[in-house]
Amino acid sequence: MGVCFRMEMMPSSFVLSFLLGLVTSQTHPDIMLALRTAGQFSTFISFLERTNIVPFIASSPHFTVFAPTDHAFAKLTPAALQALNNDQAKMADLMAYHVVLNQAFHLRGSQDVTLTSSNHHQIRINTYNIVHTVTANGVNITIRNVLCNHGVLHGLDSVLVIPTANTLQIGINRPDLSVFTNLVVGAGLLPFFTTDHNQTLFIPNNAAFQKLEPRAMQYLESHPADMKETLKFHLVRATTIFTLGMRHSMTLPSVDLHHDALMVLEGTDGSLGINQAKLVERDIIATDGVIHVLDSVLIPTRVVVNINDQGIVLG
Repeated sequence: MGVCFRMEMMPSSFVLSFLLGLVTSQTHPDIMLALRTAGQFSTFISFLERTNIVPFIASSPHFTVFAPTDHAFAKLTPAALQALNNDQAKMADLMAYHVVLNQAFHLRGSQDVTLTSSNHHQIRINTYNIVHTVTANGVNITIRNVLCNHGVLHGLDSVLVIPTANTLQIGINRPDLSVFTNLVVGAGLLPFFTTDHNQTLFIPNNAAFQKLEPRAMQYLESHPADMKETLKFHLVRATTIFTLGMRHSMTLPSVDLHHDALMVLEGTDGSLGINQAKLVERDIIATDGVIHVLDSVLIPTRVVVNINDQGIVLG
């Protein structure tokens, strides 16, 4: 004897959920079929199948998958790809980072949110309306909102990097950024630079400080207020600006006392600059935002004038 459902006796909310469930299961493929149908995720599929991630996706009531394309994996160096293939735990961790469980995240409108991956790391979603771009950790989301059975798929043009430290910790751990971070610590600004969880930090490398007129550095070291203003001039709070969201003449407000503007300048060769400084390293993802490394030290105009008043000319 077949089973007969008497819909008129069921609560309307139950009937609606039941029918929606039938429609969803009948019209949308599972995640693996969606990836195969797209035809450009063979490496990602291979890695998923070699790990134990797929059952977790299938068992989650909702999910979001950020899938790097084959072109994205081709950007990795042969050594990096080989290291990934040789380390099953590292591969599993990376695949888990590209999956969000218990949430089907659809891209719509202007969204600046932080998602939590299945291995409990942050994924930053930023919408840059002016350039019609949406990014995950600064990576372009080129394929959006592919509906799957109880989930959604987005395609990426690069492999995501898992953030493991905040902006200042990254700087402190890098010998080539030690001058700036030591100055921040010495000025008592460590709490100031680490309270915001959504910031953009421009760090001059050590070579940038070597370019600075020695007497200008001596002036800053002997004038703590101007030193603090100069250090704060490198920080933008309450927003993560990755380079895909930067365009020529765009201005960003720093957190120095007068919120002096940082201006983005694009070179004809594709280079990017902030005021007079060039970006020599871009989009370093951190747990509290993003770092860009500069080849020159940024100094607010008022501090430049104070230095000039001492007879010191900055190049």
